[in-house]
Amino acid sequence: MTNKTVAVLGLGLFGASVAKTLARHDVEVIAMDKKMERVDEVAMHVEHTIQGDFTKLEHLEAADIGQADIAVVASGERLEEAILCVLNLKKIGVPQVICKTKNRDYHDVLKKVGADRVLLPEVEMGKRLGNELARHSVIDALRIDDRYNLVEIHPLKEWENKSIQALNLRQEYGFNIVALKCCVNNEFIINVSPDYIIRDGDLLFVLVEEKDLDRFNDMEDNN
Repeated sequence: MTNKTVAVLGLGLFGASVAKTLARHDVEVIAMDKKMERVDEVAMHVEHTIQGDFTKLEHLEAADIGQADIAVVASGERLEEAILCVLNLKKIGVPQVICKTKNRDYHDVLKKVGADRVLLPEVEMGKRLGNELARHSVIDALRIDDRYNLVEIHPLKEWENKSIQALNLRQEYGFNIVALKCCVNNEFIINVSPDYIIRDGDLLFVLVEEKDLDRFNDMEDNN
């Protein structure tokens, strides 16, 4: 990711957070907003900042946004503005466009005009909080690509006091364990032994295909 350039268009709370986080990870960021005060605030953290209207093709071209590998449209409250921005980003050749919106009804429209991915941050955070409060097994899921998710889960009750090898999670659920946080000493384990005994309170980090994650969630909902 560090060799890529990401354009962040719209520097409200969400966009500014994305831009600053990327910059901390040494990703080259081009940050743009209509309001100079927002640009100035992000400029302390991001090298390339521009005041401009990202719905206008000439402003995107002047800022070399077409050189970006990914563009994040972080201001999705107004559908017309988001559509114009997505269309113009595709026109100047940005390979991947990620669009944030607060409105479920905008999702399909933005996908149809060219957005490669549409985020509903409030919905995702609501799901995460609900899962935490209900102690649903799946706490959080990070989409890696169109096929895989990196998922943080609590062990099911029937997994407790059994070894990873005995549970055969890969065959049963399609789960590939990449890390584990032990509840006994809060140790974060990268190379998880197949003989590790799972306990209540452990956290598992697994790589799983979308279809297997859906199947697991459906199974839990039906129990």
